[in-house]
Amino acid sequence: MPSPLRKIPHTPLDNLRDLLKEFAEGDVQFPARLASQLQTLKKQALHELGSRLGSQGTPRGLRKAILGAVAKFDWPEWTPWIAMALKTEQDLGIFDEGCATLGALGTRGALTALTALKTSRTEHDYQVILNRELGLFQSQQSAAYHISRLMEGQGNLRMAAQGAKLLGATAGAQDLGAIVEAYHNGDPLAQRLAIRVMGSLPEAGATAFLKAVAESAREDFLDHQLLLAGLNRLQTLQRASVLPELLRQTLAHFSSRHPETKELLAGLQRAAAQEEPDILGAVEDLRPWVGGVYETFLTDALTLMGEGKVARYSAMVSDAAQGVEARLGFLTSLVDQVAEALAFKVDCGEITREEILPIFAPILRSRAGGDGFVTAFLRLLPVTETALLAELLKDPDISRREKYLDALGTREDDALTPFFLAAMEDPIVEVGQRAIHHLGKLPSSFPALMGMFESGQQDQVRSAIRVFGENRTRMAAEPLLGFLQKDNRDALIVETVEALSAIGYPGSAPVLLELLHDGKPLNLQIALAAALKELGTPEASLGLLRKAPNLKQPQVLILALEGALTAFPGFDRPLPLDALPDFIKLFERCCDEREGEGQRLRAILASQDLFVFDRPAYNLLKDRVSDFLFDMRTKETWDRESNDRVALVVKELARRGDGLGLLAQKEAGINAQIQKLPEKGPKKAEALLALREALSDPELIIRPELAQTLSGVVLGMLSAPGAEWREVAHLCEIGGLTRQPGMVEPIREIYLSASGLGLKSAARAALLALGLTESDLNRRPPVRSVLLLEPSAFFRKRLAMALANGEREVMEAGSREEAEAILAGRSVDLVITESKDAQGDLAPWLEDLKGRERFRYALLSTANRDIAPLRLNPWVIGALFKPYPTEHVLQALEP
Repeated sequence: MPSPLRKIPHTPLDNLRDLLKEFAEGDVQFPARLASQLQTLKKQALHELGSRLGSQGTPRGLRKAILGAVAKFDWPEWTPWIAMALKTEQDLGIFDEGCATLGALGTRGALTALTALKTSRTEHDYQVILNRELGLFQSQQSAAYHISRLMEGQGNLRMAAQGAKLLGATAGAQDLGAIVEAYHNGDPLAQRLAIRVMGSLPEAGATAFLKAVAESAREDFLDHQLLLAGLNRLQTLQRASVLPELLRQTLAHFSSRHPETKELLAGLQRAAAQEEPDILGAVEDLRPWVGGVYETFLTDALTLMGEGKVARYSAMVSDAAQGVEARLGFLTSLVDQVAEALAFKVDCGEITREEILPIFAPILRSRAGGDGFVTAFLRLLPVTETALLAELLKDPDISRREKYLDALGTREDDALTPFFLAAMEDPIVEVGQRAIHHLGKLPSSFPALMGMFESGQQDQVRSAIRVFGENRTRMAAEPLLGFLQKDNRDALIVETVEALSAIGYPGSAPVLLELLHDGKPLNLQIALAAALKELGTPEASLGLLRKAPNLKQPQVLILALEGALTAFPGFDRPLPLDALPDFIKLFERCCDEREGEGQRLRAILASQDLFVFDRPAYNLLKDRVSDFLFDMRTKETWDRESNDRVALVVKELARRGDGLGLLAQKEAGINAQIQKLPEKGPKKAEALLALREALSDPELIIRPELAQTLSGVVLGMLSAPGAEWREVAHLCEIGGLTRQPGMVEPIREIYLSASGLGLKSAARAALLALGLTESDLNRRPPVRSVLLLEPSAFFRKRLAMALANGEREVMEAGSREEAEAILAGRSVDLVITESKDAQGDLAPWLEDLKGRERFRYALLSTANRDIAPLRLNPWVIGALFKPYPTEHVLQALEP
């Protein structure tokens, strides 16, 4: 989690809440400020404003201001909030304005709400207002007339809005075809109004049309993005490079989109390769497959260039460049409108959230929508869609990640706690802080829960403990451990242990082990043993084995047996040999009919998780399980499934015992190879290769003892000077096979400094085998010691003060002689140095020091711009050109 060094940000919703708190009667600027906040938040503000609209404690002026904002932000989603508020509104002026607002929305839902109010609000004054508004929905004209008014579009805004209002409230299935035609033939405003009408039209055909428009807009958006990228490349080229670039784009695009044109593309290549290219015929052959603006542009541009019409080509490129940005903006707006219409249908119950996911998810991935789409989608995205939520956090655009967090944060849904916990780990501090802020507003937020936890009231403490466990709040682990050590209420202690089990905090093992003994209630013993089992650390597993002799309850004994093996899941992490006798004793107790009390089958099944380098132990367990199997077959309760499972355990134990016998032979051969490794010479690389091949045997299990021996050999040989790169590569591969953590830094240093592809590839494979991720490969180890070689005493002191942090040792030198004296007795992680001094170029001197391993990396701090030869060295991590702020040094030192 990013450290909270910066101020927690204010989100747009916080700004709106602050604005509403500051409301004062007579504030003439308030409506404009409210409109500004709504412009930012959009429909994310509906819940906040709608809930205040229906509250009688909200000032009258604020309710009027909210209703006044609806005229500008006429979202159909206002309807249920306004209708709910008007059901109990006693102020006739507010009621009048609310009804006028519903009438202005002009949707089917608004008409339904007004009709319902006419039935419930029977007072005369209210009926007069309602009759007036309902009368506006009455029309003697046909739907075709209102569609023609809608088609006025930008030419007559008032008439277009009036037509859309009446259509939205009264249109039926028989009018759908005409509305679709109006959409296709109208201007942008007419299209937006047609989409709004279809959003309130409760017909499957309208929903299908909106889905089709969304998909078509997404594909068109992607096509125009391709065109924009192609134009950006073409506009930077000289005339002679245009045709080759057009050919490259055409071949790349058509081969991926239209594989069936492979032969035609080959013909186009051949035609372009002639001394006098004649590509017109080949381009015309591609025309039948052309679809979309990008493919049309490519073929038209090739035709013009093939005809030598360079001026017309330039004009076409200029026109396309001017139009593509505008088209992308239009498509983004269109996607927003359609998404909002579909989301409204979800709100009305016409379609389910699951139905729109296949439409909205591709739009999200293509980034075809704007803020309207993000709000509509994330308002409805089910919290169970963890894969999509994870995709949001991986979006490379920082501003979009922040929008996603804000959109989900306005839901204030406690089920989103895991999402925000993951978002807190964002590498960008501001994004992580925003996630923390949204998390803090959830019912399960940590500060509030800690208040409940520390209240001393049993019910509140129990609720906090339960949520800590369900949310796996790692920050609660230490407080929970402290609670265990001082509280004596067994019921709460059991729940605390269960919460710690869910959190999986490794540091809880000592406290849990101390509490586990036979004098505790059975349910607490079971909870403690289960928590230690789930912990899966060596301390917890070995602690269970040590505690087992003093435990008596069979339910606890079997948990101890299973938990003893959770920290040792394979031969790469086997059970220590000194713990094996305790495990065998515990196994016998669990299988004993008197002590185990029916736990025998579970104990036998647990024994197949035993990984230990002791062949007699496997033989012993195999014989014991075989005896138990013979005995259990005589029981009336025995069944075929249990028989097969136990028989499988017997086979597995026997296989592992036999495998250890073969392993001893293989290890003897490997040890012989290690002993015969030559210190140097032409056969050393061959011997290392043979050792690597032997270690790569899939049937070989490298024991910890052998792994330590191998790592010692590898480290010793890597430190020897004069090794050939092939030898170093094989040593890296062998080091990776040992799985020893101590091999990471030596191999990573080789990886970072390697210039040859073969050595770098071998070191990379070794680091991946050691468990590093791709992002960890290039991460340098932390800088613990620094030598500052700077002739200016003043600047040297400034750098030294900036670098000193209590953990980093900083040494200063004003000349190469002083630096030599310091480095004669020790080496450092980093040298910060000039590239030249009074004696001349420092590059040979630095290369000599590096050859003697006096430092690991160098950072150039210089006013000299001509440092290219020195920068070619892989151990030079960067260059800072004077003058520069000291913060740049700290940034350069980051891993």
